[in-house]
Amino acid sequence: MNINKMFEKDIARPIQGVVKIGQDSAEMIATELDEYVVTKELHRHFDKFFVGYNKGTKQRTDKIGVWISGFFGSGKSHFLKILSYLLGGDEYEHDGQLKKAIGFFDGKIGDNRVMADMQLASDTSADVILFNIDAEADSDSKSNKDPIVKVFMKVFNKMQGFCSTMPWVADLERQMVKDGVYDDFRKRFKELSGNEWEDARNDFYFEQDNIIGALADATRMSAEAALAWYNKAEDNYSLDINSFARRVREYIEAKEVKSGKKHFVMFLCDEVGQYVGSSGALMLNLQNIVEGLGNECGGRAWVIATGQEDIDSITKVNRDNFSKIIGRFDTRLSLSSANVDEVIKKRLLAKTDTARDVLRLLYSEKEADLKPHYLCRCRGYVFI
Repeated sequence: MNINKMFEKDIARPIQGVVKIGQDSAEMIATELDEYVVTKELHRHFDKFFVGYNKGTKQRTDKIGVWISGFFGSGKSHFLKILSYLLGGDEYEHDGQLKKAIGFFDGKIGDNRVMADMQLASDTSADVILFNIDAEADSDSKSNKDPIVKVFMKVFNKMQGFCSTMPWVADLERQMVKDGVYDDFRKRFKELSGNEWEDARNDFYFEQDNIIGALADATRMSAEAALAWYNKAEDNYSLDINSFARRVREYIEAKEVKSGKKHFVMFLCDEVGQYVGSSGALMLNLQNIVEGLGNECGGRAWVIATGQEDIDSITKVNRDNFSKIIGRFDTRLSLSSANVDEVIKKRLLAKTDTARDVLRLLYSEKEADLKPHYLCRCRGYVFI
């Protein structure tokens, strides 16, 4: 039998050796979901996560922190990506059919209760923000890292389509959306500049006249007020955790008013443990973000973070702060590499029915030849 025809999946298909957080195509996501192997360990983690999450969808809670730990190769980043697909509720085309991410788990989850919890979460309205914190931060060195709240604000602005590089511009855009004049401003800016606002806003300091003119024509600002804002916007901008949490709450409430149903915002932050390192200040910043979102949004905004080490191992702060940080991450999931062989067998080595029958017959004929008849001595141990 030709080896190409032995396996269920095309052996020439592209397979990511290392999972990366990025802008994958819908086709790649569908393949990833189809080939994702749910081991017994992952089954337990799905159960624990969705039980906690669904409690938050039914009642107010401040237990919105999830910490996923596991060393390189344990699958924590992959697990985080899969959670993002399940929570997002988007549809993907596979084998000529459109189905939600949860549809790829039929037959993979053996417990009906767990599957029902996952289905409930998938049907819940949510914006999912998946990002690698180190890639999104503007830090210029390992010792000069952005406060975590700044990175969270950046990805939150980006998710809404606002300027991610200049948060004071994003604040202006947010206010224009509230006032219902953002589209008028964008239209007027294009008339003056010849460029789309989204393409030109990063050239903020080279578009002064066009920005001021569009603000004066499309908003309630006078030309003098627009000029004053332009000259002082960066200097006047400030961000703290309370204002960040308030902006998230206001966004959620606006979505709920528009849709008439409960809405959630999910921050899925990969490799935050590596970013924090041994910095007690960064760890406290993360804890305060979780606390602020929990208090302000009451369970409608979640933070799911990954790190190579368990949160207990990287929290090098005083005892009082340690207990606060641990308490904020109420759901903790620890992944191991123990089931790698199971993943390989199911994802890469799964055979067709015909191939299995042929191999059984071949093995019965060659069994005697395949049995090991030699000893290998290595470092004082004997392997048969």
